[in-house]
Amino acid sequence: MFYEYVSLLLAFVLTALVTGNNLSAAVGTLVGSRIVTRLFGVVIGIGGFAIGLIAEGSLMKGAADSILPNDYILTTFAFAGTIGIFIAAAIFRTPLSLTMALVGISTGLDISRGFSVDTFFLFKLAITWTLAPVILIAASIYVNRATTGRAMKNVWQQASILKILLLATALFTGFTLGANTLGLIEQLQGGGILTLALMLAAIVIGSIFLSGGVLKRVGEDIFALRYHNALTSLVVSSVAVEIATIYGIPLSNTQTLSSTIFGIGLSHKYKLLYTKPFLMVVATWIISPVAGLLVGLSGYFI
Repeated sequence: MFYEYVSLLLAFVLTALVTGNNLSAAVGTLVGSRIVTRLFGVVIGIGGFAIGLIAEGSLMKGAADSILPNDYILTTFAFAGTIGIFIAAAIFRTPLSLTMALVGISTGLDISRGFSVDTFFLFKLAITWTLAPVILIAASIYVNRATTGRAMKNVWQQASILKILLLATALFTGFTLGANTLGLIEQLQGGGILTLALMLAAIVIGSIFLSGGVLKRVGEDIFALRYHNALTSLVVSSVAVEIATIYGIPLSNTQTLSSTIFGIGLSHKYKLLYTKPFLMVVATWIISPVAGLLVGLSGYFI
């Protein structure tokens, strides 16, 4: 019972951290486009996270079962290790892939404690994580170029419609993160009303108090987004994560959104494109699972 309560507390902390760190994936482009204020963006993020977790969080049960046995001691260690990696990422003020870090830690724990590793599931994850950025960059280039220039005669009407669509898509992006990333945390903890209630509280706390450091990085630093560009980025990214959720595959919103933003930059032939922030994010895709694996392997000593 002791480790059950400890892991529950850590799930609360991890949820607060991941919502704060990944709020940029939901509303960074919205705030970066200056359509809404930071406060309103936070409200949209909270709503999307909460609805997604409640509606589709259970779809990640299969993934949770595949990467870690139902053992509160291991869950406690996995959550604690992920929190440690998050703290390190916060120091460098860069988005972090919770999904990759958590899967890495869980795999390391399975190996260190002698549990069987679901190699087929890990193979699917590796293929998905490798191909997703390539596919999303190509998709965002195609969609952005195909829809650019199809303007309405009434410019103000077009801007108003784009704002409404962008607000709705930002909410959907938050929904997919809540269903996929937060759903994985919920299912690793074992689910239940208490877990859900604490995670919902953590969503509010993390979004309000822990989002300042990274909220604008994805939305502003990588690409100076216009309304149309931001809409394309969010639609392509969120659809990809929703498809992954339906099939029970953990997929990082930070990875998908960063890829689509970079693709949009490429569609403009490098105009207004800054590669350094994108390369920093790509580095976290490599560092996150490797660091997680090493932390998990240290579980041999617990």
